[in-house]
Amino acid sequence: MITCEDTEAIVQFQHGNLDAFDGLAQKYAPKIYNLGMRMCKMPEDAKDLMQDTLLQAFRGLQGFRRESKFSVWIYQIAKRNCIDRQRKHKVTPDQLLPLDTLAPTEDERETLELADWRNTPVQNLLNTELRKELDQAIAQLPEDHRIVLVLRDVEGFTADETATILGLQVPGVKSRLHRARLAIRKHLHHYYRKA
Repeated sequence: MITCEDTEAIVQFQHGNLDAFDGLAQKYAPKIYNLGMRMCKMPEDAKDLMQDTLLQAFRGLQGFRRESKFSVWIYQIAKRNCIDRQRKHKVTPDQLLPLDTLAPTEDERETLELADWRNTPVQNLLNTELRKELDQAIAQLPEDHRIVLVLRDVEGFTADETATILGLQVPGVKSRLHRARLAIRKHLHHYYRKA
């Protein structure tokens, strides 16, 4: 269930080669930092989250039984650290969206179209602007929707893996992902109407 590269490093670590963890840390540190940036919104907090997660993974890797992917295991650690950090700082979502505002209206459904992703200079500029809007839309999502969206659509975890990381059932993951995508779509719809 885990990559050969991860398995080799884990086995070496569990047999006493503590330097084997370096490869795992280099591979997962940027991913955990990116998760931290999307969830904590502050570079310092994201960096602390990454360091705390890697330290806990280092301390717990001796007992890792390889029953799931290493990536799922380390993201579970990151999720717990993120929740703990937010509890300590009493972080609340900037804006809670009522569920009825997430669904597109009939008018919006008719106007939503897929973007044309050509690689022209003008398109690259527009994509940069779109990326900023997308990041803003993700940041405005309620935390429980945002983390599901990041794990599924940004990090590429399956619904089952996301459910395991978050301690949810798969239908709950799918429901939150659907609501998050609708909110993003609605935000981008308004952005395109202004453009």
